[in-house]
Amino acid sequence: MQGRACWLLLAYVLCYHASSGNTEPRKPTVLQLYQKADKLFRLPNPTAFTDKEALSTFQLIIDQLESSRGFSDTCLFQSYLKKGILLDIDENRQAAKRAYLRAIQVKRLNPAWSDSLLYLPNVYTGSAYYHLNNFDSASYFLQHAEALIPLFPQIQEKERLYNALGALHFENGNYLLSRNYFSLALEVLYKDQASDAIAAIPFENNVAISLFKLGMYREAVQIYQKLLARRVFSDQIYLNMGKTLFALHEPYKALENFRKVNPDKVPGLLNEMALAHLELGKVDSALFFLGQFDRRNNTGYIDRGVNKVYKARTLLARQQYNQALPLLQEAIILFSGRFTDKDIYANPDNFVGAFASYRLFDALLRKAETLELLYKTDSNPRWLQAALATYNSTMSLSNYIEKSYDTDDAKLFLKKNNRDLYQNALNTCLLLHTLHPRDGYLKHAYLITQRNKASVVLAGLQQRTYKERGGIDPALVRRERNIKYNIARLNLKNEVDINKETLQQNASLKMHFEIELSQVQKSIEKNSTYYKLKYDNTFPSVEVIQQTLTEQQAVISFFEAGNSLHLFVITNTTFRHRQIDSFPLLRQQVQAWVKQLHSSEKGRKFNYSGASGMYELLVKPLQELAVDKDHWIIVPDGILSFLPFESLPSGKQNLPLLESVEVSYTLSSQFLIPAASSKLVRSAYSVLAFAPFAGKASSDQQRDLPLQQLPASEAEIASLKGSQYINQAATKARFLDEANRYPVIHLATHAIYNPQNSAASFIAFYPQGSTPEQNRLYLEELYGLALDSTELMIVSACETGNGELVNSEGVMSLTRGFAYAGCRSVVNSLWKADDDATSEILQQFHRYLKEGYTRSKALQKAKLDYLHGDALY
Repeated sequence: MQGRACWLLLAYVLCYHASSGNTEPRKPTVLQLYQKADKLFRLPNPTAFTDKEALSTFQLIIDQLESSRGFSDTCLFQSYLKKGILLDIDENRQAAKRAYLRAIQVKRLNPAWSDSLLYLPNVYTGSAYYHLNNFDSASYFLQHAEALIPLFPQIQEKERLYNALGALHFENGNYLLSRNYFSLALEVLYKDQASDAIAAIPFENNVAISLFKLGMYREAVQIYQKLLARRVFSDQIYLNMGKTLFALHEPYKALENFRKVNPDKVPGLLNEMALAHLELGKVDSALFFLGQFDRRNNTGYIDRGVNKVYKARTLLARQQYNQALPLLQEAIILFSGRFTDKDIYANPDNFVGAFASYRLFDALLRKAETLELLYKTDSNPRWLQAALATYNSTMSLSNYIEKSYDTDDAKLFLKKNNRDLYQNALNTCLLLHTLHPRDGYLKHAYLITQRNKASVVLAGLQQRTYKERGGIDPALVRRERNIKYNIARLNLKNEVDINKETLQQNASLKMHFEIELSQVQKSIEKNSTYYKLKYDNTFPSVEVIQQTLTEQQAVISFFEAGNSLHLFVITNTTFRHRQIDSFPLLRQQVQAWVKQLHSSEKGRKFNYSGASGMYELLVKPLQELAVDKDHWIIVPDGILSFLPFESLPSGKQNLPLLESVEVSYTLSSQFLIPAASSKLVRSAYSVLAFAPFAGKASSDQQRDLPLQQLPASEAEIASLKGSQYINQAATKARFLDEANRYPVIHLATHAIYNPQNSAASFIAFYPQGSTPEQNRLYLEELYGLALDSTELMIVSACETGNGELVNSEGVMSLTRGFAYAGCRSVVNSLWKADDDATSEILQQFHRYLKEGYTRSKALQKAKLDYLHGDALY
């Protein structure tokens, strides 16, 4: 009867008879039966006997009204609903689900009844499906319930819905959104029942679990310690505390907490006890606890799946790989919910339209790794092929999960945790290439390295286009954009506010906006055309990329894999690969090279003593692979994202690559497809230009930031056709108003890069406003701008290409922000730029663009003009 207190939050609704055209009074027995059953249902201290009697009485009412076709009687609806609740309390989920579904059917037979009656049965049906491991159906009913809240704001038990949605997003691996929903459930509960601290414990526990999954272990421990002091629901809290301590590498403290849990109430404890002993090297003890779990009947799907995975891990510890595989396959079946094939060579292959469980991702990844281990034991290529097939399935699932997330924060969190997947898949594919060099494995290896590159930026740009093609309601699109803007604004406020109360208020507002964003995006996804385009998993092949290239172009794509660096070079007729195993040494050389670039003295030619090493380790292999191609399109990865390749030695007379090679950059090969031509039409060459620091420093500028004046910036933009705004006219407000009206934008200003927090990096405009946010364009704001009309963005400011490096996504820089906003091409700086040099180079750059040169060629020629001039010594 443990759950009765929560279930009795159900609002009391009187039954009434509402038959159509029949004035015969209701049989007294129906009302009397209902009153009897309802009284038993609402007992403050129910027993198994009273619940059984209530259940049988509700069933009598149902039988009588169903047989007499009394579908218009609300007693039938209420009896099905309360029957379901009683079955749910008894953990008979299947029967409870059927009762809830029939309650929904009865309501739909009576359209005159208020639709608010559908709320509770939808919530309860969704929760029942969740416990039955049918997450697709759970999501369907919970979303229906959520859609009723704006229509009926006074609906009760919103906290139950939000808690269920939090659990659903938790299973999806979207721990940021799950934390938001759990926190919202807690907020609603405190608002409605401020004095009921006990009812809040499950919700606070769920918040802590999300923090645990986000790696915020200390914060989770603090919540658990507070909850344990209340001495309620202690079993689940001690279990979660133990798991958190285990993650903090305190296994013995974790076991102390585990021993305080009653396994009869929480059978999943036995799995966690097993894992703790396994990590301590006590395999026999781990098997003992896993066996104890097997002997219990009150276990759920998820716990059974976890048990299979942990059993497989114990067998892997004993190198019993063949025995581990069937267990992992069983776990995959349990976590999938729709995949049923027990063949270890089979994998789920289509996730579109399905609920994506992150536990399924983990099980698939472990299966692929196990198949690799089997190959290492007997060298049977079949194991390797099966491993690659499983990696392919896992990558498809990862891609689908990422696209299903609503915020970029959640997507980036996922990317930070899936790098190993792509590295392992690449290594497996390349090994198969050595065994079967003519079977296309090398090209498949290349696609593996590209699928995850800059996928968040790419998805943002694609979805913007898909919304236009799919005929989405413009009001929904505007609402989505406004929500994203508000989230960005709150993130900015958190950078400048230090007041604890204000930060808490901002966090609460952000939580609400992120949940609203999720709801809006679910509404947009109801458009079938958009949904199909969004979740499309195709990627351009090597052959398709080759068709976009000219005779002189070579795409050079890098991929870091542990101590190796992989180079893939594509020309219009060739495809080559090389693996550099001396990558640790090369990484040191790159770091030293970049550091030297940052510290070079103004006006002096760059001359670094490590040039020969850089040439031998990096440039020479590239020249051999690219042969005679003189336009390199670089797709960087990792540390190479900070490296200006044109500065590297060419191996000829101490000259840089700039002298002989035209260099351009792209975040992923997929960006090459719509951008095969990089010329600007001369007649359309109109520039929006800003130079806010061209004149003498004003009192406004001195008040805002001690930024140096850029006297050459006025000349830099003076001759450009279009609109120029200088000094006081170069405000942020004017930029936001006019930005998407020009094919070219030129910002001759300062950019401030924040190494501790890339989101706090900004571009400075004239400080006309009274607050920093009014004068600075922050990275967070760029993500919400629409700059899809901008062919070229030129930012002649320092370090606009610097930022935090995120696995496979690239550098979280201002440049990336402009690309995300829709700019097709961006010219930026990776180091501190000299005002005079920048001005001279960019004036020439514009001249060459107007003459019809491509952007990369125009920039190369402009730089060479400067280098060959007399400005350097």
